[in-house]
Amino acid sequence: MEQTRNLVLKCLDDYEDDDILIKELNQIIEQEGKTAYSVIFHVLTNLEIEPEEGKKNWAEIITHYDRLVSILGRKVNLRTALCDFFCSIHRSLKNPKVVEIQLFEKTVKASRFDSLTGLYNRQSFDESLEREINRGKRHRKELSILFLDLDDFKEVNDSFGHQTGDEVLKQVAKIVLNEKRSEDLAARYGGEEIVLILPETGKVDSLVLGERIRKRVEEMRIDFNGNTVRITISGGLASFPENATDAKSLLKCADNALYTAKGSGKNGISFFSQDKRRYMRIEIDHEVRVRELGFDDTQTKKGKGKNICFGGILFENKVALPIGTKMQIQIPHNHNKPLFIIGTVVRVEVVGSEQYDTGVAISFIEMDKTIKNEISRWLQLQRNNSQAKNDELVKKPI
Repeated sequence: MEQTRNLVLKCLDDYEDDDILIKELNQIIEQEGKTAYSVIFHVLTNLEIEPEEGKKNWAEIITHYDRLVSILGRKVNLRTALCDFFCSIHRSLKNPKVVEIQLFEKTVKASRFDSLTGLYNRQSFDESLEREINRGKRHRKELSILFLDLDDFKEVNDSFGHQTGDEVLKQVAKIVLNEKRSEDLAARYGGEEIVLILPETGKVDSLVLGERIRKRVEEMRIDFNGNTVRITISGGLASFPENATDAKSLLKCADNALYTAKGSGKNGISFFSQDKRRYMRIEIDHEVRVRELGFDDTQTKKGKGKNICFGGILFENKVALPIGTKMQIQIPHNHNKPLFIIGTVVRVEVVGSEQYDTGVAISFIEMDKTIKNEISRWLQLQRNNSQAKNDELVKKPI
């Protein structure tokens, strides 16, 4: 839609003769489709009008414009006809204010866009997602969310500085803007997170776009301040109404799918799934330390890790922990720096005398993003080590 908006703004700037202006706006409608009606009215009046209603209103306004010209016997500005229509006939405007449109657009742009990347900001995204979901419900249309996150972006800032990090963000945003369709909305959600709203799009077509962006980012090489930076991106997909029917839940599903991609080795796009067994599961034999949350005097107990995935961890211990218990689990990682996981006991199974298999679902809501990424890196490392061992076994002669 941003492309259509720019075409409309250029038209308004280029043509002072209103007959020519109407003709050019009609060409934009023919070229861009019925969504152009909504864009034209939003630019000229800031009203949110659906394409079908916009089509009807546009025809009535042109008729009203011709009638005013005929009655007054002179040229009438299209904006005058438009204002009279919405104030006297349609009555969508009660107290309109006259303002130079380019000045208004600058103000709008400053309030709606991220200054670094040129993407929409978080507030604009939230408003658009609510609007698109409501539209999807009214017209029974699909809608998908593609949640993207730059892999190991903190290392770029730490190694090359924040100016280089900013340049990386700008270049990735440029790829996203070039690859998305005109009707898609791309926003900087926060930090190195970019999210796209894909109207009338199912998860398969969304995956095609996500993969295209992922490959472009993977192929990109950024030379800045004497440094050469290569980076990858991971993404999560969720669709309305298949995965969720409200904005908050749909976004959460896409975020969960993103961390599935992170836990599967990064540089990939994952669909949201309720089936936790689809997570990559890695066998582990580390000693783990477990502690119940919420009690200062709770003792830390030892257990033996069995396997772990991005959805949870299974370990063996000597005590039957109650289902629903909130736990903190400590796993050896990076020599003296352990990895802490927070989760809830969801499974307890007797496997022997004073031996219990305990399954804990990882609670990402209670852990910050740094820890989530650390878990992703740890899982990737374990997978690589496991693969290396398997390769060594294959090489050994029988």
